[in-house]
Parts: sequence; structure tokens; C-alpha cells
Amino acid sequence: MKLSDLNPGEHATIAAVGQLDLPAVVKRKLLSMGITPNTRFQLLRKAPLGSGLELDIRGSRLCMRCDLADIIEVVKIEAVKIEAVESNV
Repeated sequence: MKLSDLNPGEHATIAAVGQLDLPAVVKRKLLSMGITPNTRFQLLRKAPLGSGLELDIRGSRLCMRCDLADIIEVVKIEAVKIEAVESNV
């Protein structure tokens, strides 16, 4: 599923970043923002008109445009798994 398909409050793990034809500049930008495979994050909120979204990733809040979120593949984490991980901490 794509990052832009998540709903606010949902947790996910980044599965893949970008497509094969994505420019190297864009891939570097994503990597410098902490968007790397196997990174867990939470979608905090979406802009009212759907132009952007806010993530809680690696202890920071990150805002990005939806067109950028459309090229990031994620795997949604179910609430039961999140509670189990947090109880072990």
C-alpha cells in the first residue's frame, strides 16, 4: 500500500522507496529525511485539502506532499502488534 493511503493515527513500516525511474536527486532527498526501508512511523495527520501529510518518524515530525507520499510503499502495522512491542519496552 502507498503511504498516502494511510489514515491519521495508523502505524506502518516503509517497505520500498521510489520507483526504478525515480531521479537520484529525489531518492537522496527521501533518504536524507529518514525515509528508509524498514523504518517504523506513525501518520499524524493529513492536510484538510489533501495536499500534504505529517509523519512522526525517528522521533521527528516530517511534513511531505502527497505526490511524494504516493511513491513510498508501506506495510501497515496492526494495533495489536504495536501494543505488544510497546509492552516489551
